[in-house]
Amino acid sequence: MTVYALTSEDVAYLSAAPTAAARIVTMTKLVHDLEAGALTEGERSLATEILHCFAADAESTVREAVAWQINNSTLLTEDLAEQLARDVGAVAFPVLRHAEALGDEFLLRIVAESDAHKQLAIAGRRTVSAKVANAIVEVGNVVVVTRLLRNAGAAVPEPALHTAVDRFGGVRAVTEAIAARPDLSMALVERLIAFVSEEIRASLVKSHKVSPHLAAKLVERGREAATMLLLQPLVHEIDDVDLVAHHLEANHRLTGSLLCRALCAGEFRLFVAGMSVRAGIAVDAVRLLAWDGGPLGLEALFRKARLPSALEVPVRIAIAVARELGYDGGDAGRATYQAEVIAEVFTECAEIDEREVDDLLLQLIDQAPADVVDRAMARAGLPLPVPPACRPVSGDRVVPAGG
Repeated sequence: MTVYALTSEDVAYLSAAPTAAARIVTMTKLVHDLEAGALTEGERSLATEILHCFAADAESTVREAVAWQINNSTLLTEDLAEQLARDVGAVAFPVLRHAEALGDEFLLRIVAESDAHKQLAIAGRRTVSAKVANAIVEVGNVVVVTRLLRNAGAAVPEPALHTAVDRFGGVRAVTEAIAARPDLSMALVERLIAFVSEEIRASLVKSHKVSPHLAAKLVERGREAATMLLLQPLVHEIDDVDLVAHHLEANHRLTGSLLCRALCAGEFRLFVAGMSVRAGIAVDAVRLLAWDGGPLGLEALFRKARLPSALEVPVRIAIAVARELGYDGGDAGRATYQAEVIAEVFTECAEIDEREVDDLLLQLIDQAPADVVDRAMARAGLPLPVPPACRPVSGDRVVPAGG
């Protein structure tokens, strides 16, 4: 191996131009020298001490460069691995993904911190124990869980697979990842048949010898359950949606994710009224910009409404699905629209690394905005629509009756 020994010029360069880029160049040479094994014992001790200084550098870009440089190196001690793994997500990612020095108990603590970037790194490790996999399925978002399920080196126990179906059964990427895993129980196969694509369903039926009659019944039951679990109505039973929208805005609850969820639920009146309030323009102008204004019209509407541009993607998808199905926001065709738009949004948006999109994907599953609308309507003196199959519980969730 070539030895890139630090020279006096390097030291002078670092002193004269103490930038992050200069320190990264110096650190890279230092790691090469250490890994080459050509340093004396004294030089190695000093170089190791300097490397630890770089790992604690004030600039995150330097610490990130260290993490990528030594994530699979013998220079990465257990202490240094844990130090970098506790850093911000960008620094921790390469170490959490590749370092074998990290034990399960430490990884479990990191998973519990609810940092999606760190969870994603752990989900993609060469091997993931059943204990860690179970924790990720319990708390990870849809992108993290999908990455885990696609990881052949992850030992995902059957209860965790059932939990994944419970949380994200309406998401094709999740159920198809489970369907591709080996040694599925018949109980899991029967649950998956209700959600996966026709091609994968046919493969499951053939591989696990499920009768066509049973498969057809499971599909129909799954469609009904998916509609109930994913998108309960928001305010389509309320006449004065403008009043609801104004109350939500007055209480800082008229968020982009709530409006996107309303659109995905088929609540077009609430979406239009909310965008009108946010943008300060007439509802007719909102309809024109959103439905007929093309890409520039929706972009202008989002800018006027001061909403995150990342949410334009799911909104465009929902509007495109509505056009394709000829759905106008009424009760007729709502279930079909919901099922189609959910599938398309998750398929197209699951890989988007934006916090707002991530929050929306989780809300489409967990129904977090439901109590927001309830509280707003209560303040407005309006009746609260409680779907007969659901009951409110404490916190931000609505669960099926008897759940």
